[in-house]
Amino acid sequence: MTAARYDITIDQGSDFALELIVKESNNPKDFTPTDGKSWGARAKFRKTLEDDIKVFNLGAAVVQNTDGKVTLDHAFNANPTATAGTYLYDLEIFQHNTSDTSPDYTIHKVTRLLTGSLTLRREVTR
Repeated sequence: MTAARYDITIDQGSDFALELIVKESNNPKDFTPTDGKSWGARAKFRKTLEDDIKVFNLGAAVVQNTDGKVTLDHAFNANPTATAGTYLYDLEIFQHNTSDTSPDYTIHKVTRLLTGSLTLRREVTR
């Protein structure tokens, strides 16, 4: 599956949230943990694809049930050092061992859901 392109704009200093419903065969994806595996989500944004220095996090989470929900969010106080401008981002879901609580999961499956540009607009009232 190829990731969908979706460009987003975030107003720095304001909360941002996007809820997605992931479907398989026209039905919501089942994210219920099974066979010792759970689903997670991750998203980052950076100025260029090769930029290793300034990498910023977007909040991403999978709702662990059968409704296929994945959330993408950015809190009003997240990434305060990010300068206003246009960035690249992507959102992935991944499957990992339920018992693995380390930050570096042993990942079994990855699917990129979204990719695109992220415009971060600077706030005036701060």
